[in-house]
Amino acid sequence: MKALFIISVFCLAVIFNVSGQATPQEMLNKAIYEEEVNGNLEEAIELFLEIVDNNSTSRTVAVEAFYHLGLTNEKLGNKKAKEYYEKIVNSFGDQPEFVRIAKERLSRLILIAEKISETPLVPKFTKIKIPTELSWAVKLSPDGKDLALVSDKKLWKMPLSGNLGSNYPGVPVQINTEGFEVDWSGLSWSKDGKWIAFNERPFKSNEENKRIRGIFIVPTKGGKPKKITETYRGELVVNYRLSLSPDGKNLAYSSVEGNKKHIYTISSQGGNPKLLSETESREPVYSPDGKMIAFVGKYPEGNDGKFGLWSISTLNGTAHHLADAGNASSPVWSPDGKMIAFLDYSNEMQINLVPISKDGKAIGKITSIDAPEGTEEVRLLAGWTPDNKIGVLLVAQTEFALYTLPAKGGQAAKILNDTYAIQPRFSNDGKKIYYTTEVEANNQSWEEMGLAVVSAEGGKGTILPRKKDTMIIVPYVYQAGNRVSPDGKMIISRAKLPNDSNFIKNSPSTQIWKIPMDGSKATQISKPAPQYNDLSPSWSPDGNEVAFVRRKLKKETEPYDEASIFIVDSLGMESEVVSSLSDKYILSSVWSPNGEMIAYFTKEEKAPNKSYLNTVNVENGKTRIVGEVQYVSVNVELAWSPDNKRIAFNDEIGGKVIKIMNLDDGSIEDIYTGLVDITIHHLDWSPDGERFVFGGMKGGEAEFWLLEDFLPKEESVNKQK
Repeated sequence: MKALFIISVFCLAVIFNVSGQATPQEMLNKAIYEEEVNGNLEEAIELFLEIVDNNSTSRTVAVEAFYHLGLTNEKLGNKKAKEYYEKIVNSFGDQPEFVRIAKERLSRLILIAEKISETPLVPKFTKIKIPTELSWAVKLSPDGKDLALVSDKKLWKMPLSGNLGSNYPGVPVQINTEGFEVDWSGLSWSKDGKWIAFNERPFKSNEENKRIRGIFIVPTKGGKPKKITETYRGELVVNYRLSLSPDGKNLAYSSVEGNKKHIYTISSQGGNPKLLSETESREPVYSPDGKMIAFVGKYPEGNDGKFGLWSISTLNGTAHHLADAGNASSPVWSPDGKMIAFLDYSNEMQINLVPISKDGKAIGKITSIDAPEGTEEVRLLAGWTPDNKIGVLLVAQTEFALYTLPAKGGQAAKILNDTYAIQPRFSNDGKKIYYTTEVEANNQSWEEMGLAVVSAEGGKGTILPRKKDTMIIVPYVYQAGNRVSPDGKMIISRAKLPNDSNFIKNSPSTQIWKIPMDGSKATQISKPAPQYNDLSPSWSPDGNEVAFVRRKLKKETEPYDEASIFIVDSLGMESEVVSSLSDKYILSSVWSPNGEMIAYFTKEEKAPNKSYLNTVNVENGKTRIVGEVQYVSVNVELAWSPDNKRIAFNDEIGGKVIKIMNLDDGSIEDIYTGLVDITIHHLDWSPDGERFVFGGMKGGEAEFWLLEDFLPKEESVNKQK
């Protein structure tokens, strides 16, 4: 080996000859210097490759360059090292000493490969048993000891290890933000752990009437937050993720203009933002040395709008594509800057690792790690600790079932087990229950959702047939209505045609459809313009008319600014507006059993925590607020009592009780299910008034885990050398 170490002080001093043009030997000397002295392996590899590609290179210089190509790639853990050693053995028989050493290196690589194959990668996941509910954005401190999180619009710092043991967190400490409300959507620490950047909770409208939020920075010891900038970032939560530079002097964030998102950098003192890249991008993350930013970037046009993983130099703006993905997200750097972990939402059960060179290039294969059993999705990577643990926010395994409960409370009964079952509806005789469920794509729609039925006494569900040439996407998993017609022959539902679209991405125009239970052709009875969504349909008691909610979008990326309740005859020929509102959401319209009223929820757009249960008189259009409710969403549904005097709905906040509001005075009665760990999801009231049916959901909450022992074995072996 020493015989091959032929660098001399004289060679290092003479890098270029007098002509100014480096010879292959001089380039070899420089490359070896970069490899052995400076440790710039990537730069050395480029020089070695240039040497072997030079036709004027002698065989003695070429063989040494191939040898060092093998060494440098071996140091980087690249399998390509084997190719270069084999090149020497097969093509340089006139250089016996190099052939001998190359064979020794090959033998060693084979032994390492065998060792790796015998000791497969077995990552370890450890759940941190946090007793309180987590939001869907948390961030590990740079030293890996604390977790920054948001609860009740306040910023907290939670020690990951407490007096009860390493799996139990310590006592959380609130970071004083002097009254500033903190949004959970994005947090970032400075490398020294002294600062945290966050998004403000309330939004306000700019001149274009777009929702904008400010970005602030606050000392981790507490104090008055300093505003860095404010911008519009659209509706997607991932657009609100941000990153402080290691020294805390700069911040990277995404902003949306013209429905396209780009990354900007700005001084932590404020000032003018700087566009980082022309590539449509989001989720920037500074490298540990601050010289690179990893981000999620969109592929060029014609690539189906997919987002992959990229890096870009903060010094010269040079960008590199790192990894293909259907929808990359949540990149985090290793503390040494040699790897990036990221998610791909096209496979929500894996964490991916890609090795990175000093100049931000991918230099090895991607390693994928499966999420632990008992979880159903990896939602977020929260950081990478100095002792090589990755913080992971996981979704607990969700279990669905259908339950019935006496209307006066008592013992609940499970009637459908371990099946995705939502939006349950009693048949008119109360003997059957129809519901939305997942089905095979070749039996129903390409979204794999359909309608099914089960006995009200319990048993196995049966998927309702559907005519194959009726390619409507039905039903939606919320606000679909799915009400059974008075004659029991069809279901009215919110649906869409496959090619229907809205100018809001991921928010297609939907219509109201009649779906026969015998599988014959469905019929469309509402025809909204593309900028409208029709939802939450309900039959009149005689089956001659249908009430539904129509929402209008004012302009691209804007919230709903107008909602109306329409009535259309069952053939879709005539329609009228019963009630129209501005600056409010209307949800869950349901016709009363006597046909006199339609009940519905309203939710204030400008005050989203204010919600009301209302009725409108069908004959004269007179509306009435029956009472205020805590909170409603698209998953809260209304159901009338048969005597028209009360209205039931599921509780969105606690999720454990059914609430019944009295129409006379707005008073509310709580009906407890007795189910300990089940959250109510949608409901209906039986025609005889004796029982409720509801979807019960278990799991689905955020859990924080630490992943360790995940580094590829090749890297572990190299670190032991």
